[in-house]
Amino acid sequence: MSTHHIYYYRDFMEKDFPFKVDFRLETSLNQQAHAHEHVQICYVMRGTCFHYTDNQTFMMTKGDMLAIPPYVPHYFEPYKDEKVELVQIDFMPLVIDETETGSESALSNQFFPKIQISAHTQDVVEGLISSMRRENEQKQSGYHYLIKADLIRLLVTIFREGTKEAPSSKSKDTAGRRLFHEAVSYIEEHYAENLQLEDIAQRAAMSPTYFSYMFKVLKGQPFVQYVNDVRIRKAIDLLRMTEMSVLQICFETGFNHASHFNRMFKKVTGMTPLKYRQQSDVQS
Repeated sequence: MSTHHIYYYRDFMEKDFPFKVDFRLETSLNQQAHAHEHVQICYVMRGTCFHYTDNQTFMMTKGDMLAIPPYVPHYFEPYKDEKVELVQIDFMPLVIDETETGSESALSNQFFPKIQISAHTQDVVEGLISSMRRENEQKQSGYHYLIKADLIRLLVTIFREGTKEAPSSKSKDTAGRRLFHEAVSYIEEHYAENLQLEDIAQRAAMSPTYFSYMFKVLKGQPFVQYVNDVRIRKAIDLLRMTEMSVLQICFETGFNHASHFNRMFKKVTGMTPLKYRQQSDVQS
């Protein structure tokens, strides 16, 4: 799923209230690998289909749900000749007053490729979907407030249902987090080497796409930016504590070109490496 189309919310949602509810049948499932600028929630009203994401395949049946955050590729396929009805809810985080802060706890940041909704909760979920669909179609005064309230309830329900895991699943998640943080520690220790996203993701036992998403959520910045920031911090220490030349420090901290090093250094500190050293010498 390395090549995929990206959908942008402005192409099919209102600018002021980017929210949409759509119903898909087996003949209209999106079978091409794609990702969205927005959040997508899907719920199987009836029938069966396949959901593909993060190099995994999930069979979705009546009562199953999924939550896909921005820029995570996925797609669907029908199951044999079975009919299916899939509710598709698209929205931008600003609809529920969330912005892209990188917060792991943000409701719109949750990634659940498949959730088995308990029988008694399915009625609640379907009631919220029906209410949002009705309000979005009728658009009476204050409709966006009611949709927002229902959407928040739905997201909380997804989060609660998605975290009702068996002990084995929880231990697997704990191991996954441990591997992720070990991968981050590897960056801190091997910053001078040629660090590639694919290689670091492999250390975390994740696909590059999912690792990149989790990195943004857990560390608050993209992988490449984080690597550059680590290298610049090391360069600052070397400028202050050694007599190495700027060019030596450039290569010592993992940069391959002096121009790129100078540009990244100035972006972080507001001055060139040489200027920073001169200022540090004056202050000391």
